[in-house]
Amino acid sequence: MLAARGLTNKEIAESLVISVRTVDNHLSNTYVKLGIATRGELALVLTDDLGGQG
Repeated sequence: MLAARGLTNKEIAESLVISVRTVDNHLSNTYVKLGIATRGELALVLTDDLGGQG
């Protein structure tokens, strides 16, 4: 949800106390599994899954 809200990888890493590389890897894996390529698409997928409430 953090990426879909527009946070940068650095901001996400800092808030979760993990490395930027870890954020990069997780987002890359997520994009592949969902068949998407951008944060905008991620936001759309999450919004659809939440019934438009996210």
